[in-house]
Amino acid sequence: MRRRILITFFMFLTLTGLLAQAPLYLSCWSDGTANTLPKNRIELKLFQLSSIGLTDKLELSAHPLMMFLLPQVKLKAGWGKIAGATIASEHELIYPTFFLGVVSMKGTGGLISPEFHYPQMIAIYNGILATWGVSKNAVLTGKAGMAFSLRSGPINPYSTIDLPVIYPRLKVFYHNPEIDLGFDFRWRVLSCFGWQFSGESFIFPGTTNNVFFENRSALGYYSKKQTLHIELGYKLCYGIYPSGPQLHLLPLLDVALGIPAVRKQ
Repeated sequence: MRRRILITFFMFLTLTGLLAQAPLYLSCWSDGTANTLPKNRIELKLFQLSSIGLTDKLELSAHPLMMFLLPQVKLKAGWGKIAGATIASEHELIYPTFFLGVVSMKGTGGLISPEFHYPQMIAIYNGILATWGVSKNAVLTGKAGMAFSLRSGPINPYSTIDLPVIYPRLKVFYHNPEIDLGFDFRWRVLSCFGWQFSGESFIFPGTTNNVFFENRSALGYYSKKQTLHIELGYKLCYGIYPSGPQLHLLPLLDVALGIPAVRKQ
């Protein structure tokens, strides 16, 4: 009896997913895939980068609140379809010097000893994304890219922030280059609910602690009018830090508001 109930339940999820009105890969929410936002559509996110569609094939992303503390700008360009896959490239600039100076203090808010001083630094990332529609309501995305940094002077190797998520993203300022490889799988389970599962690795050739891996899984709610998106899940991080190998399991929550594009008649 219990087995029959489980089989019926999973058949129900599969059937309702196949009958969902809007395929996930045609959804406006394009983050993590090779899709780009429609022209003039805006997505405001609480913790991740917010985005705007400059054109139907060009998307600009930044964080409105963190822009003055940690400037980060990303441009996604759509290149159409090749062999059945939607192709896009990503180009990103990060300027962390001001942020590192702010958190170099003692007491509350201090992440680094004030004895360290940082040169002017900038990181440049270029990558490519390929998204396949594996079914009517599921997409698989593969990504690959490379980042390198430019500095106006030397940097103390002991001035790192040894925290998950932060450490691997700032390591490129200490060791060039950084190679990124990852995947993203998304499946619309019900008409307003979807599941996302992804993995991303950060590789630094020529160093001893040279590989970091992050696994992200979240259940998402999508409003029917594409104006609200809520994600709840976890992020699992593994890497070899200066103190040794570490594994971290972090809660994940994000809220995004979508402002539909207004088309001129």
